[in-house]
Amino acid sequence: MISIPVSFLLSVAFILLLVFVLFWKGIPRIGRLCFAVLLGLLATEAGLVGMRFALDVFDLLLLQRVLPVWIAPSAYLAFLAVTCTPDSLIGPALRHGAIALVASIIILAPIPVPGLIDSVITFSYMTYTLLLMILWRRGPDVFSQIPVRLTHRFRQFLLAFLLLMGATLVVDTVIAILLSKRDVEAAATMVSYGTLGVLLGIVTLTVWLWAKDKRQIKSKPDMTEMKRMTKTIGIAKQLLIDQELFKDPELTLKRLARRTGVPDRDLSLAVNQIAHMSFSQFVNQIRLEEAARLLRGTSDPVTQIQEKSGFLTRSNFYREFQKHYGMSPGAYRNDR
Repeated sequence: MISIPVSFLLSVAFILLLVFVLFWKGIPRIGRLCFAVLLGLLATEAGLVGMRFALDVFDLLLLQRVLPVWIAPSAYLAFLAVTCTPDSLIGPALRHGAIALVASIIILAPIPVPGLIDSVITFSYMTYTLLLMILWRRGPDVFSQIPVRLTHRFRQFLLAFLLLMGATLVVDTVIAILLSKRDVEAAATMVSYGTLGVLLGIVTLTVWLWAKDKRQIKSKPDMTEMKRMTKTIGIAKQLLIDQELFKDPELTLKRLARRTGVPDRDLSLAVNQIAHMSFSQFVNQIRLEEAARLLRGTSDPVTQIQEKSGFLTRSNFYREFQKHYGMSPGAYRNDR
């Protein structure tokens, strides 16, 4: 039989990934933080599983049972964090945190219902696997907070994580059945093989992504292609301004690409290659230019200018304006 302490190796692997994520500049700070929390929970859970089945330590059994109902929503929030601004993430974080808290209370409460804990954990994993699947089906352009060149890779990573969650759900179900029959040795064996499978999956995915990055050739488009992409950018920008599409805070790459008359991937590539920014940055730049125009030419309150420019929240507007112009909207108006 495979040695049970492989769970500790998995815990170490998650910790190493956590360190890597913290220094990965390809995703925004809030995204790095959310993934760090997720990996920290996964590392803790793997360590507790090892303590339970390898060292026969049951003192932290309740914590080990509670962690899965926090891991599932943390995974969803981590991927959601690279699809929206930090302000937009606050509401979902509070909602899903409350759901995890209720699930934890149910698990910790002395309710004499056979199989209740396993049912709660299974329902949590199934629910968030479905939510992640919905996110995956929205396509690579949903990841608007990361560079365009990473969106397809990130979608592949999401699919791999979905497969991992599905496999974990199956393994946990089998372990729960074995434990209900008091077949502890068979459950321990399943933990060993399941943990080893996850560890091999992480190593394989890491090597594959690294090899794919090494094979990727950073070639510049030829002159004809550059002219075509420049034209695409010009049409998209004109549509944003003439039809005031930038005022729609829910504007997506797919909708703008449809108006422009090109596939969304072509528009995404053109924005990245010609404008050297992501789609959200491209649209925000036009919003900021409009906000600056209104600040210079009108006496409208800053709050109204924020809304007219297409920004949902005041904090996001102030942050983006400060980043672009080096001063607050009020200071910009007074300086003019």
